[in-house]
Amino acid sequence: MGKGGSSSSTNTTTTTNVSGTNAVSGDNLGVLLSGVNGSTVNIKATDHGAVKAAATVTTKALDSNVAAIKEANELSREAVKTNESVTKAAMASNENAIEKALIFGRDSMAANSEVNLRSLDNMRKSSEEAISAVKSMAEQSGTSARAAIAMAEETASRSQTGSASDMRKVTIAVAIVLGLAVTVVALKES
Repeated sequence: MGKGGSSSSTNTTTTTNVSGTNAVSGDNLGVLLSGVNGSTVNIKATDHGAVKAAATVTTKALDSNVAAIKEANELSREAVKTNESVTKAAMASNENAIEKALIFGRDSMAANSEVNLRSLDNMRKSSEEAISAVKSMAEQSGTSARAAIAMAEETASRSQTGSASDMRKVTIAVAIVLGLAVTVVALKES
């Protein structure tokens, strides 16, 4: 029996499916391509300077903040310096006022003490003068009383003769002595 013939076959199937539709859901921030087959696609995405502008704005904002902080620090330093000088001036003024008040108080007390001493001296002198006047009046009263007694004795010795003019003199002398005695008593009580 014979051998029969040989046969061979090759089959290649290439299927390319191309669809020209895209479906996007949610944020569409990317690039979508459809319907491109066997092509070289160069895609260039640009932000049109947005990132660079954002960086510039951020840098300027930071620079502005740094400058503001420096100004605020300088203002704070100046405020503290001014406050320090005002406080020192106020304290110096208070010290000066207190010192003057103490000096015034000391001087016032010294003047008051001097016035009190003068017043006491004047009172002592017045008392001495009053006592001296009372003593003088008492001595005068004693002298007058002795004279009146002497007159009375003389009148008594003359009473037997009965001189009216002598009686009048005795009466006047007794009235004077009584008047002086009443005056002395009144001065002693006052």
